[in-house]
Amino acid sequence: MAGLALPFLLLLLDYLTYPHLAGIGGRTFNTGENGLWLRYTWYFGDTRDAEIRLLARQLQERQVRYAYFHVRFIARDGRLRFRYPEPARRLVTALHRDAPSVKVIAWIYAGHQPPLGEVNLANAAVRRTMVREARWLASECGFDGVQWDYEVCADGDPYFLALMRETRTALPPGKILSAAVPLWVPAPFRQRGWSESTFAQVAATCDQLAVMCYDSAMYLPRAYVWLVRQQAIRVTRAVARSNPRCRVLLGVPTYGRGPISHHAYAENIRLALKGVREGLASPRADPSVFAGVAPFADYTTQPEEWETYRQLWLHQPPP
Repeated sequence: MAGLALPFLLLLLDYLTYPHLAGIGGRTFNTGENGLWLRYTWYFGDTRDAEIRLLARQLQERQVRYAYFHVRFIARDGRLRFRYPEPARRLVTALHRDAPSVKVIAWIYAGHQPPLGEVNLANAAVRRTMVREARWLASECGFDGVQWDYEVCADGDPYFLALMRETRTALPPGKILSAAVPLWVPAPFRQRGWSESTFAQVAATCDQLAVMCYDSAMYLPRAYVWLVRQQAIRVTRAVARSNPRCRVLLGVPTYGRGPISHHAYAENIRLALKGVREGLASPRADPSVFAGVAPFADYTTQPEEWETYRQLWLHQPPP
């Protein structure tokens, strides 16, 4: 037991001190093409015109190009559970007018097991219905594109690849096809993560991958930074080999409370940006396909987290 005491104490010391003492290496690779996930209330029409105007200004100030508006979830039969075409068109029209550089994207959640959902992508009829819903959001509601968020998507899932290919074919020309995707993880831990080959396969079907760099179950801050660093290296490398036109965004956490897989002391925007910056600075990364970072989410990000984003990513002087 005495032999274990010293390693445990060193680990505890690192846990306590690393977030406060670790410097931020690399540099900002900000291109002004960042993302942001936004709450379903915008799609539901639970916001006033003045709030949409304020949002348009904030998105531009924060250099958000891709705004992912939650349209809630897909039911078992492949249909959207909620359809709000008039509020959606109002939102899209207002943002196109007041923030013309912003791409307004419908973020669609689909779960494959209870309690998150029971969507079976192996069922071709379900996929066809999902694809019709994606086309409806783009054509009838006016969204600039759609983002599939299928959780939890297994490494190499052939039916998710089929959904992406079928959606690509069905979307009108010029519409963006995006996917919110799991983390790259080392081979022994791929129950909830992907390999580089899967990133390459999915990238070949779409315009954009948004890697969800959170809910990693990393409780040690140093380990979380290492994992985010690997996303910046391995995902960009895989995508660049497969489809140089596909853009990579790295989602960064800005929420405190979460599931057991989220430990905010380790998973937070400062340490995530540290990992992104240092990973992209690695000669093994390929920044040519990198678009930006994407905070998750608008409704959880506190003023001090936006300030961290401004300082460590945008490099803007204080107002």
